[in-house]
Amino acid sequence: MKYLTLIVLLVVSLGAKKYELTLADIEPALAGTGIAEQIGFADKESIVTYMKIGKSSYDDFFKTSAKLNGLSVLSTVMTSTTTDQLKKYAMSKYADEAMQDNIKEFVGDVPPEEWSTEQSLAVMRMAKEQDKISNDEKKYFVNTALSLAIVAASLTKGTEEVGDLIKDGKSLLKNITKAKLKLKQIKPATKGLKGSIKNLKNFKENAPVAAEEMAVLVKGFKMLGES
Repeated sequence: MKYLTLIVLLVVSLGAKKYELTLADIEPALAGTGIAEQIGFADKESIVTYMKIGKSSYDDFFKTSAKLNGLSVLSTVMTSTTTDQLKKYAMSKYADEAMQDNIKEFVGDVPPEEWSTEQSLAVMRMAKEQDKISNDEKKYFVNTALSLAIVAASLTKGTEEVGDLIKDGKSLLKNITKAKLKLKQIKPATKGLKGSIKNLKNFKENAPVAAEEMAVLVKGFKMLGES
């Protein structure tokens, strides 16, 4: 499954070069684990891009900002794909006639395709109590819980850092005329800073919610993966 790459900077001019960040750059602990393929990315596939203009203070800011932006993309994709897989597992249990009446006690008349994450977890919890979770399913839950926990922790760390990054970006933008940039660097640097600051503000607003959503999945998946 392919997902649209969220581009950090849309404009690249003669005064800037574009570089890519992969899973290994954004979350090194997940590189080589197979999680990238599972959620629709190849290990070496670009997740986000960032720019360099040849001025270290600006280039470092662009790359650091892009990593948080990439983390946001990664968490969104992981939450979406793992929630979809959870629902597929839960719906497969609903196909078991022996479980249908008990399942309806949890979800009522809500159609399986409309189950929430909590309802899907409840169905799978009941399946576990009846020893109807396969070893392959348990393995999936164990491995995915670990990957989700890693990204959730990085999101939490990012929320602690993003405020200072936004201040740094605003300072770079305010002092851009004093930075001794070449004329061809000023325009892309200005656009890059404005775009990065906007992405950082979005991260600040959305990351705490994303981390909470992942924490719910981690807790549920750990329980389902236990022997």
